[in-house]
Amino acid sequence: MAERAYWLAWAQAKGLGPILLKRLCSHFGTLATAWQASGSELLEVEGIGLGLGSSLLEYRQRVSPPELLARYEQQHPNFWTPADADYPALLYEIDDPPPVIFYRGRLELTSALQMMPSVGVVGTRNPSDYGKRWTRRLTRQLVGHSVVVVSGLAKGVDRYAHQQTLDDNGLTIAVLGTGVDQIYPSVNRDLYDRIARQGLLLSEYPNGTPPERAHFPRRNRIIAGLSRAVVVTEAPSRSGALITAQLANDYGRDVYAVPGSLDNPNSHGCLELINQGAQMILSDMTLVTALGQLPQLRPAKTDETEADGRGDRPANSATPPPLSPAMAQVLAAINDEPTTLDQLVQAIAQPTSEVLATLVQLELMGLVTQLPGMRYQRC
Repeated sequence: MAERAYWLAWAQAKGLGPILLKRLCSHFGTLATAWQASGSELLEVEGIGLGLGSSLLEYRQRVSPPELLARYEQQHPNFWTPADADYPALLYEIDDPPPVIFYRGRLELTSALQMMPSVGVVGTRNPSDYGKRWTRRLTRQLVGHSVVVVSGLAKGVDRYAHQQTLDDNGLTIAVLGTGVDQIYPSVNRDLYDRIARQGLLLSEYPNGTPPERAHFPRRNRIIAGLSRAVVVTEAPSRSGALITAQLANDYGRDVYAVPGSLDNPNSHGCLELINQGAQMILSDMTLVTALGQLPQLRPAKTDETEADGRGDRPANSATPPPLSPAMAQVLAAINDEPTTLDQLVQAIAQPTSEVLATLVQLELMGLVTQLPGMRYQRC
């Protein structure tokens, strides 16, 4: 909790953006240590000059991180910092991770991100019938192969991606350019309510923040950061989806694009991406096949393996605690041979998201292990 307070405190300091804040943490090991650093030590951090260094020293003198955290938690109870175990590890890997991220919905989706591949599906707000069809088609395949679908809850492609995921009982995360309590655009009110119940809403902006033009390009970096790959299904030459694709490329994530007709202006952005090196979608299986070739996700950190300033992770106990009825049911359904997620869902007759959340808990307890192809086996 102490490091959480320092992430919040440093995030409020004027002149410290996400890039410099992560650099500060990396330099000192923890932000609590950085808070005690001398002025000369702060100047050793690349990007902090005399002016900013003096401002930070003055800021520290008038701010108490524990008191700031206590007040902030009363106003905003649902937020994470990189010091929190639930903060998405994949997101922290980017150069400019949000120091504070607010959430609403099913928190087990953050655990799912540790265990399942995630794909950002983005595109134009005004898709053609072709764009709608291929957005649905690709999303359906992703859900069928237990992929978390990430998008931005905008009109058009975003809406179709989220909607298809929920219709197929898949897992979806919506990243907003407003507070997570704001519905924008209003036409997506029904979809917003469904994601709040069945998925997860994320934003780096606190509750009450209205839509502002500058927020949405910043929002796109979070979509890219949460995704192991990004696919643009249809987009014109000037599109926020291309910003997301460029950011994903900068972060070392794979970028895919659906080719379209030269006669359709909404396809020009995708064709430009392909010309610049994005991988071309040639069938509804292109993405799924490629995901199997991506490096395996790294296991969640524990305090026995690493404490890197993002908060200690509890180590697995040698003697697991008693299992809940849900855990016992899932564990009993896993045979001696590897069992797929789909087989477990059918055997237990529970929603995919609930079964997956239970599997994550069992894996963290060391009772099951995940094999390639979303198969599970008892340890």
